[in-house]
Amino acid sequence: MSVSLPQPFIRRYLPDDKYSILMLEAEAFNEHNPYEYINFYEVFRDGFFVCVLGSDVVGFIVGYALSESEGHIFSVAVSKYYRNRGIAELLIDHMCTYFLIKGLQKASLEVRVSNKPAINLYTKLGFMTAWVESQYYSDGEDGYVMMANLNSYFFRKEQMKVFGEAGKKEGKGVN
Repeated sequence: MSVSLPQPFIRRYLPDDKYSILMLEAEAFNEHNPYEYINFYEVFRDGFFVCVLGSDVVGFIVGYALSESEGHIFSVAVSKYYRNRGIAELLIDHMCTYFLIKGLQKASLEVRVSNKPAINLYTKLGFMTAWVESQYYSDGEDGYVMMANLNSYFFRKEQMKVFGEAGKKEGKGVN
């Protein structure tokens, strides 16, 4: 008999998720101000999604329309116990789809220059470094501002389904 494991799914943030979000946020980020984050999440609830596995919130993403054409990913985090399982990619895909449905053409985010795993993921997903924000974080660390063209983002995702990593390396329609 085989055991079926629960599959992660994305849903909107609910007020009951507040404690889980605070714990994830504290675990993931050096700059932890729970009141600031919860207030932000309450204001931008429309663009606040969680990833649930079983009955546990294992990740979240928050984004909003920065302009008529650009969506901004304010925050994305995954529990350290569930990293490297595709959850961050699932959350980012969901947010980029949300942005595209809202008629936005670009997505942006900031990331610490030292956060190589996140930078590698964002690059894999089609985000490119647009510029460096000097001393962006309160500890003085610089931050990269990364941007993605949402139409190219989803074209790339479809190409990866068709050609896989080999197609990416051979340049078969993947930019």
